[in-house]
Amino acid sequence: MSRLLLTLMCCALSSTPPALAESPENSRMQRQLFQQTYSDLQAGNPDTFAALPAAMRQYPLYPWLEYTDLKQRLDTLPDATVLDFIRRNPDSLMADALNIQLAKRLAAKQDWQTLLATIPATLDDTDTQCYRTQALAAVGQKDAALELGKKTWMSISKSLSDACIPVTDLLRRHVMLSTSDYWERIRAALDKNQTTLATQLAAALPPEAQMAVTTWIQIREAPAAALPAAMQQPDNAYLRDAIAFGLERLAKKESQQAEALWQTARQTLKFTPEESAKVESALGIQQALRHDPAALKRLAAIPAAQRTQDANLWLARTAARQGEWKTLLDATQHLQFEHERDAAGWHYWQARALEQTGKKAKATTLYTQIAPQATFYGFLAADRLGQTYTSLKTPAVDRSQRIAGLQKVAAIQRAFEWFALGNREQGRKEWFRALKQMDKEGALAAADLAIRSNDHNLAIWTVARAKEWDETHLRFPVVHTDLVMAQARNQGIQPAWVMGVIRRESAFDATVESSAKALGLMQLIPSTAKAVGTKLGLNIKGRDDILPPATNIQLGSAYLREMLGKFSGNYAQATAAYNAGPGRPPQWAPQQLINADQWIESIPFTETREYVQAVMGYTTIYDEKLNPGKGRRLSERLQPIAPHAPKPAPSP
Repeated sequence: MSRLLLTLMCCALSSTPPALAESPENSRMQRQLFQQTYSDLQAGNPDTFAALPAAMRQYPLYPWLEYTDLKQRLDTLPDATVLDFIRRNPDSLMADALNIQLAKRLAAKQDWQTLLATIPATLDDTDTQCYRTQALAAVGQKDAALELGKKTWMSISKSLSDACIPVTDLLRRHVMLSTSDYWERIRAALDKNQTTLATQLAAALPPEAQMAVTTWIQIREAPAAALPAAMQQPDNAYLRDAIAFGLERLAKKESQQAEALWQTARQTLKFTPEESAKVESALGIQQALRHDPAALKRLAAIPAAQRTQDANLWLARTAARQGEWKTLLDATQHLQFEHERDAAGWHYWQARALEQTGKKAKATTLYTQIAPQATFYGFLAADRLGQTYTSLKTPAVDRSQRIAGLQKVAAIQRAFEWFALGNREQGRKEWFRALKQMDKEGALAAADLAIRSNDHNLAIWTVARAKEWDETHLRFPVVHTDLVMAQARNQGIQPAWVMGVIRRESAFDATVESSAKALGLMQLIPSTAKAVGTKLGLNIKGRDDILPPATNIQLGSAYLREMLGKFSGNYAQATAAYNAGPGRPPQWAPQQLINADQWIESIPFTETREYVQAVMGYTTIYDEKLNPGKGRRLSERLQPIAPHAPKPAPSP
């Protein structure tokens, strides 16, 4: 943009009467001027910013210009200037970033009182929390310092920073870090391949622990090669923990080798009953994932108090698949969940087991607890009781008044302005930062505002942050109806199923691209899109041909129809195939006919299992939305799963 044009724009904005401040032309000029100024500031040129007219101060994104200018000069600015900006833009992305820098500056000066008085205690930054711990200790608040320090120390990732090393020293001086604390943190770091952090932490432990960490790193990189050598080392608890990890890792790819090494390890090393149970749990889980008939007996043989949580889950899943209802009931008794909603699926399976063992009254009580939920298992529970889906009958709430207030919130205005500039990523950051300050009703009003702004994807993610899972009016918008109905009709499949797949795959973001390069509303892999396109007579060359909603839905619907045909009209298997590929469901086929809920729960891929549950539940919701009062029950579209019949070999 030329300097002359910028000057003319500045003059025009300077002379703009207040009544015209929101005119489309003025908004366009403000956006152009902002983008040029923002670009100049990021390049280290403050001249355009210094020449801005006063009218630009009313522009929603003006604080970002001010922030960028401050950031460029931060080292030379007094604390008061930084604090003044933070005070005028509280609870914002900009304030968060400046608070992090200010905390570091105040810590360097050991100005602990100012740090405690000015830096928010809730700031989500590890270094800042370490500085806060130091400050609390310095002003004599020892108990608060130790509590915060322990919590922060246990959450450190990647490496111990200069800010957090003093916290480690503080905790050690007051004997707040036990050897088990160190090993718990090291184990978590190694699980995430944070080897630098693990090595740093191990330096405070005995030599055998340090050696075990080195061994663990080697095992992680090449378990088959490293495990035999590790088993020759002197026996200690740290080493046995590393070996257990390696056996679990190896079992995922080479189960027979892992089993053989485990038999050798338990002869040469003195595993405690608890350690043996951990290894047996890991190996038993791998058997369950392969649907090995021996898995049930192996997992059930582990003392319940010593089975891992995952082992209990897979014992329950295996028992459900095989119809071993007493074993299922026993396994579910030992499951523990942080949130009640996470337990809902297992309440369903407890109820199924109780029902099958003649305890119908108790089963009814459990079904009744979860039947009101708008979820896969909530709908199945309602079906068992013969109840209507009450969660789909709740009228929408009018949040107009709350929405009017939200539209005046500076962060929300900034988010919409970023969207208008085409910077969706930055707009979403603003939006979700604003949500942190809202109660649940505020977040739901924000989701409603997003719906009214035709940003259905944003609405869905907003409700997810509020964890209001039964808010079906906001979580399940009806979008692209004409396209979906037309393609479902062409392919002879249920439109609600197509909607359910879109909702799960992309949450109605037509531009999304996954890490696996899946594209658009129905998340199509380019190779699949091209193959389906060829069958439809479409010339699909690349990304731009796949993303348009009309084409994406056409291709995705045709592929769904192909999967449905491949699996003889079985929606559960076809849905699994859409997610995991058509070759997977036959591998998961049972030895004898079982109900679909049993098969779905035993799908070994967590992503696919949750995907099928979600899509089947979402399909039920959309069926009711598309056909009010006439939607089919979930259990009606869950046909039993039959053993896989291999295709006969071709005749010679």
